[in-house]
Amino acid sequence: MKKLSVIFILLFSVILGLSASDIRFNARRPALINVPDYIKSVAIIDHSTLAKTNRNKLEAGLTGELPGEDKLASKYVIDGLIDMLNSSGRYEVIRTDVVMQKESNPEEFPQALDWMEIDKLCNKYQVDAIISLELFDSDYIIPTSMIIVKAGFRLYDPKARLIFDQNQVRQDMAWGGQVNTVAGAINRMVEKTKAIQDASYNAGYIYGKRIAPSWFQVVRQYYRKSKHDQNLKTGARMMEVNDWESAIEYLNAAVDNGKRKTKGRAAHNLAVVYEIKGDLPEAKKWAQAAWGKYGNRDSQNYAFLLGERIKEQNILEYQDGN
Repeated sequence: MKKLSVIFILLFSVILGLSASDIRFNARRPALINVPDYIKSVAIIDHSTLAKTNRNKLEAGLTGELPGEDKLASKYVIDGLIDMLNSSGRYEVIRTDVVMQKESNPEEFPQALDWMEIDKLCNKYQVDAIISLELFDSDYIIPTSMIIVKAGFRLYDPKARLIFDQNQVRQDMAWGGQVNTVAGAINRMVEKTKAIQDASYNAGYIYGKRIAPSWFQVVRQYYRKSKHDQNLKTGARMMEVNDWESAIEYLNAAVDNGKRKTKGRAAHNLAVVYEIKGDLPEAKKWAQAAWGKYGNRDSQNYAFLLGERIKEQNILEYQDGN
């Protein structure tokens, strides 16, 4: 029995050694909408400040809201938007100190700014368009520990004389648990402020993805070895040290000289390498070969995923003005 257990452990180790591993890399995803390519620079203003406090005492009591808390939290919305746009590289972004008051309800968009005002701001900051935070409201319902942040943006396009985009983002977040002491209640208020800031930042970041390409992490499987094939094993090691050209050389050798199973794994790895390098058509070709010619099951849906990424790449090129 002991001898069988040892054999089973060794066999299991061999199976694990042959199984696929994960490799991670970053890729760009297109914006949700196609902003005109002549808009290359934007200035961000705050048009969400209420001229008068429209909240009643009952709401303030339920939410535990402090005076000026929304005004402070709205800065975090703009922080999230700016960080996202800067990471995208799609626009030159200018943060302004422009704060405009509005008369409408905090949960409603105000009357649009007139084009003379937009032209004045664009000329002042030498930008192509204005992004305005025009709706901001945050609630923290104490009995349920639920945070609700609503942020609304407008993108003013002075060249076309239109509001190119108007969109509202909502972020809900559960925060904290039940408290039974005064100290706990004080800590809860501190937590509440931090939670509203986090939710506000996320709302701005989410809106940024609507109008600019964003980065996301891709996870792909690759094969580290195949039985009795050193070329695939060496090619996988080259992948792990980001030596893509050497990886391609060894993996091609595995496709040329290996057995059918090795060919399928090597072709799959080549698809991953070319995807990381950004050559998506070549990656799709190798993924199709891995499944279609060599029957590697893990590659069956990979060619479809690459086809979708090729479509996204075409949209990205349009959004980047290429």
